[in-house]
Amino acid sequence: MRGSRTAVCVSVVIAVLIASLVMLLEPLPPGGAPVFSQEMSAADSLPPDAPYLQWFRATTSIFPNDEVRALWVVRDALTTPESITRLIDFAVQTRTQMLFVQVRGRGDAFYNSAIVPPASVLTAPLKDFDPLAYLITLARREGISVHAWLNVFLVWSNPSETPPASHLFAQHPEWLLTDASGRRMDHVPNREWKHDGIEGYFVSPAVPEMRRHMARVVRELVANYPLDGIHLDYIRYPSRKYAFDPASRAAFLVRWGVDPVELNGDRSKLQGVIGGAALAIVDSLLAEQRAADVDSMVAAIREACPGRALSAAVIADPVEARQQKAQDWADWVHERWVDFVVPMAYNAPPLELEYKARIYHRLVGRDRVLIGLGVFGGREDFLAESVELLRGVGVSGFALFSYNALAEDPYAAAFIEHAVLPPDTTGDDVDNGSDTEDPDDPDGE
Repeated sequence: MRGSRTAVCVSVVIAVLIASLVMLLEPLPPGGAPVFSQEMSAADSLPPDAPYLQWFRATTSIFPNDEVRALWVVRDALTTPESITRLIDFAVQTRTQMLFVQVRGRGDAFYNSAIVPPASVLTAPLKDFDPLAYLITLARREGISVHAWLNVFLVWSNPSETPPASHLFAQHPEWLLTDASGRRMDHVPNREWKHDGIEGYFVSPAVPEMRRHMARVVRELVANYPLDGIHLDYIRYPSRKYAFDPASRAAFLVRWGVDPVELNGDRSKLQGVIGGAALAIVDSLLAEQRAADVDSMVAAIREACPGRALSAAVIADPVEARQQKAQDWADWVHERWVDFVVPMAYNAPPLELEYKARIYHRLVGRDRVLIGLGVFGGREDFLAESVELLRGVGVSGFALFSYNALAEDPYAAAFIEHAVLPPDTTGDDVDNGSDTEDPDDPDGE
């Protein structure tokens, strides 16, 4: 990979110098936290009919190949002005047009909020340094679209620390999910939920107060910041094992006469009482209820951010998403609750990824999906091949997870330039007349 990176280092160095010169010529307003005007947002009035990604491609002039280039940015890249400046430099170098910026990681805020407590990792008070405001200012100068990435139901992941008193988990621990035995997630040894691949404590999607809370969070964000969009993550149940809470369990029992816990263990006794066909129906009813609870959150957030693009990072397999996580993302698109989805297809080999992309297009349409690609843990070795195959499918573009996995590698921008972007055809070596075509979880953070 290093040889490919070195081959384009000269162009990257030039890009760095140009970006740095722009920063020097256009200093930030004093204090580092500018006052925004809503006219600054490129998405103030979304087209009524055209899919957002189609409109975005048509109104953005920096595409190298009519493909959207998006990048997930995990919250630890937002702690200082210097780290944010490096991020924007990287986006310019790789000609990234869209950033999913994680400003809500564990029920906290990397922006000024009257609702959500500030993130503990921030070293300066938000009144002195507002990461989101600073980032938007730099991104605007480069024509880069900024979407606030919010972890929705995942609210805490460090059992060794106590959240601040104003934190959602501290104020409403009763909102947390439980297992079938009634153990709340914060009472389960962390080795257990980690063994199951679960990232931390989830609040129940069935809690109406949680939906109202998140709607307030989103309304505050879009009122105070000229965001181009909201990007949802962990908008699902963690698993079928941790999918219980007292209120929704009681509601299902009252409505259908079956305790959901009985569907999660030894089902033979229940089947002997109601029969196999009835048991299958009850299974479907429970799945529908859980999916409807998640749907309600998506719909509430949609209502809270009119005039802004709404997208979601979703489980790559739509069947697994629906059956195991109650995440019916295809329906979200059809209902126009979200403008596009980003399936996190990090682990799919290139040929499988090509097949998945065709499925996504048939399921929701080409202009309603970006393909999420991983550039971590060795997955970057398959990036160029995956991109080439996906271009053959005709995808709208790609989202890479994540900037943070690339940030410490001095050759990373050159690698992305070589693996993802086609050759720059604006120079003197443009092919004249040839018909030859020029030959990257969130849910992990």
